[in-house]
Amino acid sequence: MTTLRDAPGAPSSWPFAPIEELDLYLENAQEPSLVQLETHVPGHLDQAALEAALAGVLAADPATRRHLATTSRWSRRLRWEAAAPAIRTGSGPAPSGEAGLLTVAGWRSPGQLAALRDQLSAWPISLSSTAARLILAVGPEHDVVILQIHHAAFDGISGLALLAAICAAYRDRAGPSIRPQSAFPSRPAPDPVHPPAPHRSRHEQAPAPRRDGHRPGLPPLPGLVTRIAVQAAQPDRPGYGFVLKSAPVPRSARSGRGPYPTVNDLLVTAMILTVDQWNAARGRRGGTVRISVPVNGRDPQRRWEGPGNLSRLIRVTARPGQRTDAAGLLAQVAAQTRAGKRQPRPGLDAVSRLLAAGWAPTAVKRRTARLARRLAAPVCTDTSLVSNLGVLPEPPCFGGSGQDPLWFYGPAPMPRGLAVGAVTVAGRLHLCVTYRHALMDCGAAADFTAAYCRTLAGLAALPGGRPP
Repeated sequence: MTTLRDAPGAPSSWPFAPIEELDLYLENAQEPSLVQLETHVPGHLDQAALEAALAGVLAADPATRRHLATTSRWSRRLRWEAAAPAIRTGSGPAPSGEAGLLTVAGWRSPGQLAALRDQLSAWPISLSSTAARLILAVGPEHDVVILQIHHAAFDGISGLALLAAICAAYRDRAGPSIRPQSAFPSRPAPDPVHPPAPHRSRHEQAPAPRRDGHRPGLPPLPGLVTRIAVQAAQPDRPGYGFVLKSAPVPRSARSGRGPYPTVNDLLVTAMILTVDQWNAARGRRGGTVRISVPVNGRDPQRRWEGPGNLSRLIRVTARPGQRTDAAGLLAQVAAQTRAGKRQPRPGLDAVSRLLAAGWAPTAVKRRTARLARRLAAPVCTDTSLVSNLGVLPEPPCFGGSGQDPLWFYGPAPMPRGLAVGAVTVAGRLHLCVTYRHALMDCGAAADFTAAYCRTLAGLAALPGGRPP
């Protein structure tokens, strides 16, 4: 059961966790640190009922109403505080550049929906006012609901909990109000969202990202992590692009001894091989490919509960000689992920924990964290990230069927520039490839995604490739 039961109830103010503080320090305006959940409803939602459901969820849980507390310039730690819920409905952003928690937009074609998705990804959430917002995108035959949450305050699991709570509250209020329609609703279509220039507190000011600078055809320097080759990039365009796919969960017959590779192992291995093939086709020599894999840090008995960002990262590494045999690489990835999950490590490495500790005023720590990242990015930033939320026991669903398609995607700042988010709902694997416009354009991203899906299908056909 996905719940918000562990939300802090009594305190109205509490300190940032180290991983939350570091996330805010490293965010920049070109690459908002947002986690997004997108579900497609088979019909149209009652806007008033959705507004009431959102208000009820926010009123019941202070953690969902968190925002950055105002502190002095000499404060050594950032703090959250809970505010009274403030709900706004209407088309487009709120006046004065402040985003409301509920925004309504319209779309008439898949291309317009994709453009809306891209626009929202470039619209930062100002933590001075909120850590979450909900977008109702009204379409010609069905609606789309997009929950955007700041990664400093939520991870994918807590985002799922929030969306599930909103869905449950909506069903309680609206009843059978989701109605299939073949024509565009009679009410006027909302205007598209045009994200305003964000207003940021001094804690949130950030420079534009630095580009990779690695030239195709040159061998990577010792110790550097392989970067995905740039193609048809738009360096000055903010935000992200997305390629959404849905397919049956890959399965094949078991052969040989040993445990089955999991879906997560297949996803990670497919990313390693796809990056290798992509780079080779563009003249970039192979080096060490390293993939970040978020792991749910919650208690296994309550892995779907609790607010906040409680994930931790493990890393899977593949050197050139390990990528010549797909079956062998899959086995090595499975062994690395199992070993990483068994080790009870903290969510951050020692350097990151030091940067987020209370040893200096927050302004000093922010500048130090950004300088450290800029200097260490060629070695410390992984090639890509694969985040798999797994099989959802009770998927968020506005109609109650548990069959609504759901996609999950998170940030992929440069020099990484690309990430995969995955979630399994009703026996189908929903994939989203998130890419920075500074890395590739939509055509190149579609080609990369197609290659990734082919590689994933090929891995699943290998002996022993069936996930449990």
